[in-house]
Amino acid sequence: ALNPKTGAVLAMSGVKHNVESGELSSDSLGTITNVFVPGSVVKAATLSSGWENGVLSGNQTLTDQPIVFQGSAPINSWYTLSYGSFPITAVEALEYSSNTYMVQIALKMMGQPYTPNMTLQVDQVEPAMKKLRSTFAEYGLGTSTGIDLPNESTGFIPKDYTVGNYLTNAFGQFDNYTPMQLAQYAATVANDGKRVSPHVVEGIYDNNDQGGLGQLKKAIETKELNQVHISAEDMALIKQGFYQVANGTSGLTTGKTVGQGASVSISAKTGTAETTVDGGKQAINTNVVAYAPSNNPKIAVAVVFPHNTNLQATVSHSITRDIINLYNQKHPMN
Repeated sequence: ALNPKTGAVLAMSGVKHNVESGELSSDSLGTITNVFVPGSVVKAATLSSGWENGVLSGNQTLTDQPIVFQGSAPINSWYTLSYGSFPITAVEALEYSSNTYMVQIALKMMGQPYTPNMTLQVDQVEPAMKKLRSTFAEYGLGTSTGIDLPNESTGFIPKDYTVGNYLTNAFGQFDNYTPMQLAQYAATVANDGKRVSPHVVEGIYDNNDQGGLGQLKKAIETKELNQVHISAEDMALIKQGFYQVANGTSGLTTGKTVGQGASVSISAKTGTAETTVDGGKQAINTNVVAYAPSNNPKIAVAVVFPHNTNLQATVSHSITRDIINLYNQKHPMN
């Protein structure tokens, strides 16, 4: 949990579960050293890459449809088989968590707009992946967050990949990130695209005569790292999408359980990523990035719940809400 405006670390917490013994142990530093597949939480960064690279215009409408290439299985959004093809906007692509909207952006970045049963050319995969990852890094994904702690992982960003890896990366199913990177991403959205370094040190103090805390010698200033290269209007669309995720009323709204029971307005993006656990059993990472209050954010949160074998669980949603409610109880935000 971060202060999105200053980068101050409000909390770092991790729990490690030994599956064989059932024992739980604290692993707070895992928030900066352990990496996970993020899933759909990254989709705002994909939209941003579309805008930056001129293949998406504002709240553009695209058809949410099965993506079918010659000789491969279709790529669908989670609701495609039930609802079929229909038009959605960029904001709705966040609210509903559309995979196929993101794949269409990624294809356009390769210079190959989607047509059914198209044959993929691979000559533009590498430059397109560089562009996509460059935008992700503007949010802190796949790069150093600048935190004032040693041994931070910058994520798992494989140098070797296929065109399929590139397309699935557009909806968070290839590169791996730390929870701290995801928190900085949420904070950057909350902060209107300004990315600041997280820091655990608030200030440097003298000792007093009793050996306790003396006078403040140096306060740690907010350190701005970069600004995301999209317009204020496009950033406003991302923030509207995050708001709709937790507050939308559609049957396809993906994060209603984040907002239910919240003491302040929460904006969020949920994500699930397919993984496997010992023995090849299917599992998912259930993740949330969020900030609150929606109109004047004071806290940004990332929750990663990895290797979850209860495939319908929304435990990360309730954890996110409870963190924000607790912070609001101790530091009223309205």
